[in-house]
Amino acid sequence: MEHEQLAKELLAAERHRTPYPLFSQRFGSSFSWNDARRIAVAVDELRRSDGDQVAGYKLGWTSAAMRTALGIERPNWESLWISQRIEDVLNLEELIVAKVEPELVCRLGADLDPAASLAEVAGSCTQWTVGLEIVAPRFGSFVFEWLDNTADNSSAARFVIAGFANCDDPSEIAVTMSDRTETRTGRGSAAMGSPVDAVYWLVKALAEEGRQLHAGQIVFTGGLTAPFDLTPSLVVSATAPGVGATCSFRCD
Repeated sequence: MEHEQLAKELLAAERHRTPYPLFSQRFGSSFSWNDARRIAVAVDELRRSDGDQVAGYKLGWTSAAMRTALGIERPNWESLWISQRIEDVLNLEELIVAKVEPELVCRLGADLDPAASLAEVAGSCTQWTVGLEIVAPRFGSFVFEWLDNTADNSSAARFVIAGFANCDDPSEIAVTMSDRTETRTGRGSAAMGSPVDAVYWLVKALAEEGRQLHAGQIVFTGGLTAPFDLTPSLVVSATAPGVGATCSFRCD
């Protein structure tokens, strides 16, 4: 399996808005976690060689109940890039298909090496805000296997964040997402019991690939409600009163 070539094809599918065939259908049961991660890492290297810079990371499948229901073995993660950040307008023409979900986002106060303890992670994770993550699989729909999603950089596409504030216990923060018609509410504890635990998990997962988290990077710690489908003219907002944060965007 030529992971680097598959990564080039996947990135080209994104840029040309051409749905890409599922890896799970193309390679069947031989497609493994290692294959998925090697493709995702190769996509990261292509972005880096194009001059993009890592803003931080996102976590996926952080709800144990969701993983059990869908037969997913483990959470996944992916890099977030400076080019993926938007302010208040999302151009849907740049994406094949998209949804949005609200998350609690940490900004790291210190580097976290692979040996960092949970207490050290908590000490670095004192700045929190609310964010909206736009997920957009390159496969043309949201029907895929979890290893497809892992290879597809966990469907990471765009993100919006509000300003950061100090918070000692993000697990108790309530987050509300609204599209002006419907409102959905979640709590930080939906992300692995606590968003801090989610960051700790990420520290250990990155260590498996020789990576680490650095001061100033952000971490989207996992979706807290069911997502909204994104359509033209839709306005989506998210609030987290516990940190006095609100963010929003409009779909064009």
